[in-house]
Amino acid sequence: MGFWREEFSDEEIGFLFDQVRKFRVRNDDGRITLTGAGNYDGWAAILVSAVGLEVRTDALRTRIVRAALFSEDLPLDFSENDFRKIAYRLRHQYQEQELKSYRVAFPVWNLPSFLQGTKKKGDVTLNFTPSPKSRMFKTIVRERENQQTHRHYEVFFTKDRVKDLRHCSICLAHVRANSPADANERASEALYEILGLVNLAADGGKYWRSSSRVAGKLPVSGVLIGPHTTTHFENGKLTHDGFWHENWVGGPNRKALKAEVLAAWENRVQQLTLGISKSPWRAKCKSAAARYFKAFSNPSLEESFLDGWRLFENISGSRYEKINDQLLRASNIFEDNLEYLIIGRHLALRRNLLAHGHAIKTDDEETLAFQMLQFVVPFLERYILNGFRFSSPNEFWEFLELPAQQHDRAADRTELERRLALLKKAAKFRGETDW
Repeated sequence: MGFWREEFSDEEIGFLFDQVRKFRVRNDDGRITLTGAGNYDGWAAILVSAVGLEVRTDALRTRIVRAALFSEDLPLDFSENDFRKIAYRLRHQYQEQELKSYRVAFPVWNLPSFLQGTKKKGDVTLNFTPSPKSRMFKTIVRERENQQTHRHYEVFFTKDRVKDLRHCSICLAHVRANSPADANERASEALYEILGLVNLAADGGKYWRSSSRVAGKLPVSGVLIGPHTTTHFENGKLTHDGFWHENWVGGPNRKALKAEVLAAWENRVQQLTLGISKSPWRAKCKSAAARYFKAFSNPSLEESFLDGWRLFENISGSRYEKINDQLLRASNIFEDNLEYLIIGRHLALRRNLLAHGHAIKTDDEETLAFQMLQFVVPFLERYILNGFRFSSPNEFWEFLELPAQQHDRAADRTELERRLALLKKAAKFRGETDW
């Protein structure tokens, strides 16, 4: 990705800068202030969208763009090159120099017993079984409990939510970051990836379920992040009077699993983890695992369905490909490929109707979410495990485009052999000896 996203032309970037320049004013002391706050915020938001500069998190990208606009080193009549220089300098400053150690506390619902100890994901270290006796942990728990009982948040922290949070395990992430928002985003992505694989390993056999709480229906997956994520300094104190939260209705009841079932679940997680570590497209697999968690841990089942569809689009083809080609690839995963091709067309139609405000008026969002799950899980598993050792996603997709019927593949082979024979004759005719 270049400095600017490809969706924005040079002319559009120039127009965007013209608008932003109107709001920048240099005071007598040299500081930059901005006039017309409402209008400025709109153009600044568009600028954040347009900048494709590679950074660790979106929170950091936003901070870089806004800091560049307030920089005293950026002239009032700045050029695109001026803006780039400031942005690159700030990226180095924020990503490499101005870093602090943060702890991010996540409440995890239904944490499986095999997920213990620490796991490192890039620069993030996740501890799934922090010592409850440590001074830092005790401070973090106390700070969280004080926040949950504060009168400012009593509307959010209902009795049911607080009760659910008491039944969650605390996972602590350690990360050096530029800000609490940067720390939360990086730690969340690391945890999403791990829990995505944990849920993926357990979700394959799920076909249908009818369940609900007073607040709404439960999500499809069973291992969830509770509605209270907090960032802390090294001493355990909160970084600020605020928190992040996942969409929450409640978690499915815990089930006592037999030892062999738990062992099979753990083994499947290990297989998927190993698949990612060996994958030629490792970064795409890690992103897909995180997106899987976010899609199917959402209790809004319409959003879950749509996020599951976006995940499918992302792993089944490159941008701007025809959806029919992607559906064909997905259906060819299955022995009964015609059945799943029909299911895929049904899901594609429902997605399009929802996206354009013409949803079919029927109460089947739970069914749709589970159909989406069953459509995407086998594809994602093979995308990650890469059993035939494809060199790239394109090769994987090309393989899945091959005919499902043996006689059709035999016809293709005959044609390819005929072409190969012609190429050999052409080489002989040209006097080439390397054939």
